[in-house]
Amino acid sequence: MALSQGNMRNDAAHSRSFLIFAAILICLFSPPIRAIAQEALAGSISSTSSATASSPTSPTALPTEQTGTGIFSRLPFKLSISVRGGYDDNVSNSNFGAKQGSGYTSGSVAATYEFGSPRTRLNLEAGVGATYYWDTVRTAGANNYDLNDYLSLSLVHKATPRLTLNATTYLSYQSEPDFSLAQGVNRRSGNYFFTSDKFGAVYLWSPRFSTATSYSLTALNYDDSLIGQFDDRFENTFGNEFRFLMWRTTTVVAEYRLQVVSYIHDSNRDSLSHYFLGGLDHTFNPRFSGSLRAGIQFIDYEQAGSQSSPYFDGSLNYVLGKQTSVGWTTRYSIEQGDVASNQGRKTFRTGLNGNHDFTPRIRGSVGIYYAHDDYQGFNEFGAPVPGFIEDSVDMSLSLRYSVTRYFGVEAGYNYTDVSSDSAFRDYSRNRYWAGLNVSF
Repeated sequence: MALSQGNMRNDAAHSRSFLIFAAILICLFSPPIRAIAQEALAGSISSTSSATASSPTSPTALPTEQTGTGIFSRLPFKLSISVRGGYDDNVSNSNFGAKQGSGYTSGSVAATYEFGSPRTRLNLEAGVGATYYWDTVRTAGANNYDLNDYLSLSLVHKATPRLTLNATTYLSYQSEPDFSLAQGVNRRSGNYFFTSDKFGAVYLWSPRFSTATSYSLTALNYDDSLIGQFDDRFENTFGNEFRFLMWRTTTVVAEYRLQVVSYIHDSNRDSLSHYFLGGLDHTFNPRFSGSLRAGIQFIDYEQAGSQSSPYFDGSLNYVLGKQTSVGWTTRYSIEQGDVASNQGRKTFRTGLNGNHDFTPRIRGSVGIYYAHDDYQGFNEFGAPVPGFIEDSVDMSLSLRYSVTRYFGVEAGYNYTDVSSDSAFRDYSRNRYWAGLNVSF
C-alpha cells in the first residue's frame, strides 16, 4: 500500500511538472502582437464517447485510458535533416514579359516531440529552412533567398471525466504560398507571418450529449507593405457545437460560429460573419472516417455591404495499414478577397493528399489542391468595381528511397497554375528538385 501511494504521489508530481512546462510553451509561442489574423479549419475534439472530430486537422483524440507514466517510447524525439538542389522556372512571379528561371539550393531541419499520459497528450514540431537562388531575382525588392520556419503545438488534457481541454498552435514565417492553409495570396509574394491558434473545451453532459466550445485566432502579416495594405488582418472566431451520439459510429452536430475580421491598415475592409450549420461525424470502420457541415453564412462588410451564401465543408480520412493514407477536404464559402480591388469572394476549394509505400524502401507522396474563386463586384463611392473569376491549381509529387534505415535520397516536382479573368493575374510555375535526407 505504501508503495502504491508513493507511485500515486510521483504520478501527480509528474503531471504538475508537465502542465507547468506546457503552460510555459504556450506563453512563449503565442502569436506576437504584430501578427494579423485564418478561420481555423480544424474541427472540435470529440468526447471519448463521440465519433471522430469534424476535420482531419483536428487535434488527436485522447488515447484509451491506460496505466503507466506514458504512452510513448523512451526516446520520443525525432529529427529530420534535408538538403536539396533544383530549378524554379518563375522566381520573378510573372507571366507577362520574360519569366525568370533560376537554380536553387535549400536546406531544412525539423524536429518532433511527443509526450503522453492517461490524462494529457502533447505533440510539438518545429522546423527551420532556407532556399538560396543562384541567379539574382529581378523582382523589385525581392531577396535571393527564401525562409521557411514553423512551429506546431497540440495539447489535450482531460481535466475531469466529463471535461476535456485542448489547444493547437501553428506559427510560420515563410515565402511560399500554402494551398492547404487556404489563406493569403496564391503566388510567392515575399516573406509573410501566419498563425492559426485554437483553444477549446468539450463537456460531456450525458453519455450521448456533449458540447464543444472554441475560440480561434488567425493572423496574417506580409513583409511587403503593398500586399499587407489590403491583406494583413486578424480573424477571431467563436464557435459552439451541440453534439448528439445518435449511433455508436455517428454523431449529429448543430453548430454556430461568429467571426470578426479586422484589417490592420484599412478598417473599411473589416467584416462580421454568422454561420448556422448542421452536420455529422461518422466512422465507417476503424480505418475510414468522415465529417460533414452544411448551412448558411451571413457576412456584413464595413464598406461593401452584406452578403449571404450557402456554406459547406467536408472531409474523408482513410488509412490502410502502414502502407497507405489518404485525406480529402472540400469547402464552399465566402472568403476574404486577398486582392486590393475586391474584398469578398465565393470560393469552392478541394484538396487531396496521400502517402503510399510502394516497397519497404520506396515511399511516395502526392498533394493536389484546386480553388475556384468568384470575386464579387460592388459599388465604391458610387463607382462600380467589377468582379472576376479565377481558378488555381497546385500539385506536388515526391519520392523517397531509403538507402539505409536513417539515410535516403528523394526527388520531387511542384506545379502551380492560376487562370484569371483579371488582366495580368495569370500565373504558372514549375519546380524540380532532388536531394538527400537523414531521419532518426
